[in-house]
Amino acid sequence: MKTLRIFTFLILISTVLPVSVSAQDDGIEVFLNPKKFYRKFFPNLKIKKPNIDSSYVKSYPNYLTVGAHLLLPATDLDIHSLSSTAQASDASSLFRTDINNILAFSASYRFIGAGFALAVSGKKDNPNLASTAYRTATIKYNSAAYYLQFKFMRTKGFTDVNENNATDTAPYTKRDDLVVREYQFEGMYNFGWKKYSYYAPIDYTQRQLKSHFGILLKAGAYYNQLAVDSNLLTVKQRPFFDDFEDVRKIRTTSFKVAPGAGANLVFYRRLYLSAAVFTPYNLYFYKYFTVDDQIIQKGASIAIVLDATISLGYQSERLYAGIRYQADNKQVELNTVKINTLFSYFGFDLGYRFKAPRFVKKVYKDTMPPGM
Repeated sequence: MKTLRIFTFLILISTVLPVSVSAQDDGIEVFLNPKKFYRKFFPNLKIKKPNIDSSYVKSYPNYLTVGAHLLLPATDLDIHSLSSTAQASDASSLFRTDINNILAFSASYRFIGAGFALAVSGKKDNPNLASTAYRTATIKYNSAAYYLQFKFMRTKGFTDVNENNATDTAPYTKRDDLVVREYQFEGMYNFGWKKYSYYAPIDYTQRQLKSHFGILLKAGAYYNQLAVDSNLLTVKQRPFFDDFEDVRKIRTTSFKVAPGAGANLVFYRRLYLSAAVFTPYNLYFYKYFTVDDQIIQKGASIAIVLDATISLGYQSERLYAGIRYQADNKQVELNTVKINTLFSYFGFDLGYRFKAPRFVKKVYKDTMPPGM
């Protein structure tokens, strides 16, 4: 019940505000004062300390956890023709980025986590690749049993490395105008949260003391847009694609429910080996647009998605460090094409936990619900 109240607060706050403002003169004052807001609209909301088994999981409610993360990514965006035309498979678009390193930063205190990342270097030694710009930002709510997360990602600048689609003057086709934007709202529930910490090797707000495993359930809603200024296909490709003429934009909205499992193996007290895997099916709704934003195709499809991570690292009371590999692969058929996306990376994590400054505690206490 408390989970439902918290979720309702996060989602419906935008509808409560106009009602309160129009209903009474002090509506704005109530909204801008968190304590008054909670007393008025959620008078019975009280978040209690989770009853975690302290012999298995260690939490750090009084610590501010900060970290730096170096990611070595591989980003694949492949568009395959499902046409029966001979040699159609040779005309696939194999889009790649020139991103070589991504630097990310994160911070977590109690139930709230946030982070951002940016590309810091590319494969500049290859002039045949288009320059790529990458940005992402994340805000996350963590409880002992579940998390809620909103994430935004933007990638601009891809190169089609399929030489069959290139002109005679260059081996690859640069697409500086290709932009992919994605908005994610995702949640996960950990059925074994009292003894198994999913967060311990992810954001380090917890620490696994003894080996244990857990059953997980992830669900989410995702909006993705792939857009270009000119035709997505080159002149050479077009005869091998059916009903895909002059496509400038592809929008998809997808939903998933993903059962999974994870485990943290602890040895020598401070070293750990962790893994988690989800194997869901996503429901996709898609639309194709032409240059004048006219919809030329729309429909629904089922996508096969694999989401997995494995990490090895070290944790003490204050310091943590680790190396991880994560992969997120989606394959979906949209009418006459199949799109395969893969984002995977090797990551190096280094961070520290320290006593939260007084102003952080004060701001958190003054803005969060009672007990949170």
